[in-house]
Amino acid sequence: MDDFKDLAFTKFSVGQSVSRFEDPELLKGEGTYTDDVKSESDTFQAFAFRSPYAHAKILEINISDAINQPGVLDIITHKDMDDSNIGPIPCLTADKLKGKDGNGIKVPPLISLAKDKLYYVGQPIAFIIADTLNNAKNAADFIMLDVDELDVIVDPKESMKVDMPPIHPSLENNIAIDWDYGDKDDVDNIIEKAKYKTSIELRNSRLIVSAMEPRACMASYDNKSSTYNLHSPSQGLFGFSNILANIFGVERDQMHCHTPSVGGSFGMKSSPYPEYIAALVAAKKTGKTIKWKDTRTDSFLSDTHGRDSWINATIAFDENKKMLGAKIDVVANSGAFMGLMGPMAQSANIKNNFCGAYDLPTMYVNSKAVFTNTTPIGAYRGAGRPEGVYIMERLLQKAAIEMDIDPVELRKINLIQKEQFPYQSAAGLTYDSGDFQSVIEDGLKTADWDGFEARKIESKKNGFFRGRALTYYLEVTAPVGKEMGRIRFDDNGSITLISGNLDYGQGHLTSFAQIMSDKLSIPMDKFKLLQGDSKELIAGTGTGGSRTAISGGTLLLKAANIVIENGKQLAAHLFGDDANNVEFNDGNFEVPNTNHKINILDLNSDIKDLIRDKKLPANLPQGLDGELAEDTPPSSFPNGCHISEVEINPKTGEVKLIKHIAVNDFGNLVNPLLVEGQVLGGIIQAQGQILMENLCYDDYGQLLSGSYMDYTMPKAADIPKQFVFKSHPVPCTTNPLGIKGCGEAGISGALPTIMNAIVDALESNGIDGKNLNMPVTSEKMWEIVS
Repeated sequence: MDDFKDLAFTKFSVGQSVSRFEDPELLKGEGTYTDDVKSESDTFQAFAFRSPYAHAKILEINISDAINQPGVLDIITHKDMDDSNIGPIPCLTADKLKGKDGNGIKVPPLISLAKDKLYYVGQPIAFIIADTLNNAKNAADFIMLDVDELDVIVDPKESMKVDMPPIHPSLENNIAIDWDYGDKDDVDNIIEKAKYKTSIELRNSRLIVSAMEPRACMASYDNKSSTYNLHSPSQGLFGFSNILANIFGVERDQMHCHTPSVGGSFGMKSSPYPEYIAALVAAKKTGKTIKWKDTRTDSFLSDTHGRDSWINATIAFDENKKMLGAKIDVVANSGAFMGLMGPMAQSANIKNNFCGAYDLPTMYVNSKAVFTNTTPIGAYRGAGRPEGVYIMERLLQKAAIEMDIDPVELRKINLIQKEQFPYQSAAGLTYDSGDFQSVIEDGLKTADWDGFEARKIESKKNGFFRGRALTYYLEVTAPVGKEMGRIRFDDNGSITLISGNLDYGQGHLTSFAQIMSDKLSIPMDKFKLLQGDSKELIAGTGTGGSRTAISGGTLLLKAANIVIENGKQLAAHLFGDDANNVEFNDGNFEVPNTNHKINILDLNSDIKDLIRDKKLPANLPQGLDGELAEDTPPSSFPNGCHISEVEINPKTGEVKLIKHIAVNDFGNLVNPLLVEGQVLGGIIQAQGQILMENLCYDDYGQLLSGSYMDYTMPKAADIPKQFVFKSHPVPCTTNPLGIKGCGEAGISGALPTIMNAIVDALESNGIDGKNLNMPVTSEKMWEIVS
């Protein structure tokens, strides 16, 4: 941790709540998103013709009338994909999980434009290129699609039955993988013999991602260099461009990808989509620049969806209320195809995060990922982390009621103790640090837990039921991967930081500049950030899994060490001294007890002059720049205590989140303001999932909640007026910054806390709420309390 100890906690540097450098441009409407990118050549507009059927055999796709409509340049179909030898969109986790049968995940080919069959409503069939978007849309009405409709399956529990015909002809059934972890017989035996046991059946609703910026792309092809160019949203261009290059069967340097500003993603924009691939094929075929942008209505169908699973879980306790073991059975809806992440969220990630901060000796997890005639499921904020925490905390709340024990006391009995670190969890993970008992006490005090009864009485006077709940969450973040860090001293005096992560709203420039400013003693406004150009990257993990500060921050910190070492050699050359005698202190290279001293920026200027005049010896570093690529530090384990208070209006069924407290151990904080914003955003997303959000299909695979008229989301007015964020840091010991990922922790902590507070409000008023499931709409609640 020496690197972090060297950092000075000065104004506008590490540890300070610096306002985001990114915001002024964005707030003034001066940001550049994909749809804002302009081409110097003629640009044609594209429209995706999508399947209106959930399941059908294609007999004919006739485009002869459509292609002759006014303004139409071309219409791309599966034939063009085949002629261009375009491969399927991969599932990157296909070989990461092994089922009970020893085989990997079954991955039917996800082709960009439908060929023989239609598998879900919204599946792209044809890509119409025209001089205007309206002409492209009008031409879509003239495409003649002849099909034989087939039986539709939208419920994975039905789809997995033995007598159900497979959706994909190449498969024997609709189960993509039947995966398990642990010893089932051993856990069953523990549960059977246990003094206490609690079981619960839970629903994990299907959600739309609803990023602020709908997906879009602009594609072109350069014949001279045989290079594809794509502007599109993403979550990291190193892997993104590699995937596209593999799909097209070209070298990586022939697939030049750009990502400008991104208006939110939450996991959804991490993958190349069929529309991007079709646009690239169209660009090469027509020689034109092709632009496509999704509509909000189509995005409900075309963006990957989130969550969607059913869970049965049981936990066992001994006579002292100590956990003995747990069992989880998951049925996960994968949609019609495997997305980039596959079923990891509803299998391994639930396993990794279920144990949380509790001393659980053993567990068994079984997860079945099942194909249905619905839009494919992808990553959504947390991607299995909130699910794992939610299952554990719902079990604990119900167990406390059934065992007649205070729910806080039950948690305290089972928390991992400080002296147990490093701790090996039942999931096989090693927790490096934590002080859970201290954090939970901080949470209780911050929330004024003892004053709740007075607030409850006041609510009752006003005609409301009031409930509260406490959750202790822990999640695993920042999966290991290969990342890069480059610090480039530009000729104009600015310094460019280059990272394989990608900012889609997190404020990377601000936090990276804080780290660099402290390390190099260079003013923060000197730094720029470059992430959105694939040709600048030599590695990259992208942004996801709460990893950026750990992966990108650590690699840039190490690149700064290279800058310092280069600077010592270059300063020694100017001083006429030995590099071993040069020290770097507070932004200056100096030889102690001499008058040899030069600021890092002045040194950079002098060295550039020598390079320009060709006077710098070749055996010296040719500038201060530092660059490296290597594996990132091990995963981190953020944790904390969330406390919610809710009010229920029994006359209307309306549930309101009144108060929410989040006391978190994120290790050292680079920028508390940005962290607080991340946590609050996650809490509001949890509130949306618990109280209102729910994507529904009818029996024919048609989306019933296909717009904001039918799909409700939280608004600014729903934010709890009493929200408190507090940091209770226990520095991480496995990365040089001592930090723990925070990007998804808000939703992981809040999801069960809000629901359990609702359960408490019901139970304390004599209404059974132990098995309540999301979403808790006003209509559902009114039926319960009436």
